[in-house]
Amino acid sequence: MTGWLRTLIPLVALASPLRAQTWPRTVPERTGYDSTSTAAQVGAFLDSLERAGAPLAVSVMGRSAYGRPLYLVIASDPPVTSPAEAAASGRLVVYLQGNIHAGEVEGKEAILELLRELATTRRGLLGKLVILAAPDYNPDGNDAFAPASINRSEQNGPPLVGRRADALNLDLNRDYFKAEAPETRGSLARVYDTWDPALMVDCHTTDGTLHGYLLTYAPPLEPIGPRGPTDYVRDSLLPAVQAAMQRDHREPVFVYGDVDDPLHPTTWDTYSPLGWYGTNYVGLRGRMAILSEAYAHADFRTRIRVTHDFLVEILEYAAAHAADIRRIERDADRRVAEQGLGVLPRPELAVEYRMVARDTEPVVLEEMRATGDTTPRGRRVPAPTGRFHTVDLPVRDRFVDSLSRPLPAGYFVPAGAGGVPELLALHGIQVERLRADWTDTVEVLDVAALAWQPREFQGHHLLAVSGGWARVVRTAPAGSYFVSTAQPLGRLVFALLEPEGWGLARWGLLDRLLGSEFGTYSGLVYGSSRVRDFPVWKALRAPRVPMRVLERER
Repeated sequence: MTGWLRTLIPLVALASPLRAQTWPRTVPERTGYDSTSTAAQVGAFLDSLERAGAPLAVSVMGRSAYGRPLYLVIASDPPVTSPAEAAASGRLVVYLQGNIHAGEVEGKEAILELLRELATTRRGLLGKLVILAAPDYNPDGNDAFAPASINRSEQNGPPLVGRRADALNLDLNRDYFKAEAPETRGSLARVYDTWDPALMVDCHTTDGTLHGYLLTYAPPLEPIGPRGPTDYVRDSLLPAVQAAMQRDHREPVFVYGDVDDPLHPTTWDTYSPLGWYGTNYVGLRGRMAILSEAYAHADFRTRIRVTHDFLVEILEYAAAHAADIRRIERDADRRVAEQGLGVLPRPELAVEYRMVARDTEPVVLEEMRATGDTTPRGRRVPAPTGRFHTVDLPVRDRFVDSLSRPLPAGYFVPAGAGGVPELLALHGIQVERLRADWTDTVEVLDVAALAWQPREFQGHHLLAVSGGWARVVRTAPAGSYFVSTAQPLGRLVFALLEPEGWGLARWGLLDRLLGSEFGTYSGLVYGSSRVRDFPVWKALRAPRVPMRVLERER
């Protein structure tokens, strides 16, 4: 363990005249890594940093369901208080997020330590970066303390941790499309739409496959996002960070995954590509994102250390390659808008996916042995041996389309769509309302088959929509909404509004438009039904009538 984790760093040669003992210590540091911070202790730590003269400003992006503040820290030197000032300074904006799953606590503590270092030994990073941080993104879940055996049964300390969900019992890392939680709505309005960070890092803990890595990671996985930013994270940034973690810290890290069978593994598989997940969502916005998953079976102190080191290496890389990152993202914005406009060919984009391998590679796994027990499906229950071995496995870390649809010029959404237009605007998407009727050829999903899942997921019975597309002449009446794909968030528009995809229709947010005989908005009627003309139409071109831009929530 390096010395800065045990003691405070002397502030020799720093501009601040304050002595080392004025800088606060985190709860794990003060308790011998036996405890994690409450939401109030996170606030007190940030307040202490501010009062000690750290180059940061503590703001609030919103409040949780229980009214706890959602702290957003802006670390910058010289000070920056707005996106316009950040842009004028020429510095890249990076957003660090911890504790979205509130039992996974090392990201929260690592970010707090890093914020202290940005006032001391790592202050130089702020010459090239403006760093936003939400160390405790889920404060209600964080403070729902219970023994780890209940809230995080596979996690190696601390003894008491919070729970995964927020106070509304929502998994916040499945909420980025529907944005039902106050935490999600706060981050959309105050972080993504306001600051538009170039790079986001989301800190988690994995308790799946027993393997030989202290941390695993992933880029955005949604294949319909703009390729440039995601490819850069996957092919340039993450390999460089992985090499630095081994070279400079002797900490083994690898691409995120789980084996298909612990006793007889044949593949190493990543997680879902859906944009409901935070890092995938950021990829759909045309920005860079990284999933960080510390290894739950390592001890608490080690998990904080490796998460901290991973964040440092990412920030160092971003600072050194800021010009490249900015260029790639500006190019992605331009290409997405031009494809929606039709200046560039409109691509085919996935509504269903299949996982593929990058290569067969050596993967370090803990050896498992069979026990006499079996699962309900008849599989033998494995038990760890404490021995590790290397297995050559296909590393399936990305997705391609198995069913695709062409990107339209935009979508018509009828009036009476509940809060859907306002939700789109909250995402930062430009939504326009027709001031007059518009008649044109559009594409409609004709005789759509509708199938609601009988089991509830996150408070919803997910809806699968299928059918055949037909071109017909229709009139969108005045008061209807038009959502163009000719904007930098055009791929996010597709992900949210394409009826056969995994967007708002899947979550049932358009059920009220289907008629009570097909299913109600409150979710009282389920099963399979059919309906002519799904109520979201695809536009072949933008309407040529006066329109009014819907104001965004602030």
